[in-house]
Amino acid sequence: MNTEQQRRYRVQLARTRRRQRRIRNVLRVCLTTVAVGLIMVAAIWYDRADGQAAGGTGAGAGTGGQLMTQEQSVQEYPESLLKLLELNPEAEPFVRGYFQNRDKHPEIDLSGEVVQGTIPLFLQWDERWGYETYGSDLIAITGCGPTCLSMVWCGLSGQTRWDPLSMAGYAEKEGYYVKGAGTAWDFMKMGAEGLGLTVEEISFDANHILAWLEGGNPIICAMRPGDFTTTGHFIVLSGLDEYGRVIVRDPNSRSNSEKAWEVDELMPQIKNLWAYRYEQV
Repeated sequence: MNTEQQRRYRVQLARTRRRQRRIRNVLRVCLTTVAVGLIMVAAIWYDRADGQAAGGTGAGAGTGGQLMTQEQSVQEYPESLLKLLELNPEAEPFVRGYFQNRDKHPEIDLSGEVVQGTIPLFLQWDERWGYETYGSDLIAITGCGPTCLSMVWCGLSGQTRWDPLSMAGYAEKEGYYVKGAGTAWDFMKMGAEGLGLTVEEISFDANHILAWLEGGNPIICAMRPGDFTTTGHFIVLSGLDEYGRVIVRDPNSRSNSEKAWEVDELMPQIKNLWAYRYEQV
């Protein structure tokens, strides 16, 4: 290793250590807050139990002790989740809950979230499906593609059959997950057509995009690094607001999804686009 390589190695090592310290501090604060809250709940519960059942067997104190959880070491968390936390503080509750929730596999009921004609916001790091595996990692990390198509399918059809977990399973089973790269672009057309959607790969033109959205046709975009990603990502353009700005459904960010975007802000960040219709037979 020459002098220049040694210098680069030391710089990279220093950056890695600084990032790990930041993540460790965030987790320590979050977990300490939770622990303090649990202590308070346990103390209140114990006081009430003691006042209502004097001379008991001490079961109340034992239950309070069982509420306590030990702080997990940062090194025990998957590296991909630590990176998610570093890049997206919104996902902090999801990352913090990894050890408690990863094996729960809750029932997914989207009936209260899906209305035909409105594209819902599904987050890939939702606890209902985010801990499940998709390809080489968790849906929370690699599942933006299936989550986007799930939003489009549910919103256009008004049905809930293809939630993000089911959509991820479909993509993987049909070979649309590419190891090391994520969801193949073919999934956005051929995969969607296999589910009964009509898909058109549309031209890269702002007026064309606005016309599709004005007609009620959502668009899935493959994104370049920018406001939405540091590598690659899929988002949904779900419609227009009253001022003609684009409404975004970003499966990795509530804040991006709550903001209205000018089409000119989005254009330089888009790599490809697919527009969708659902024609019920």
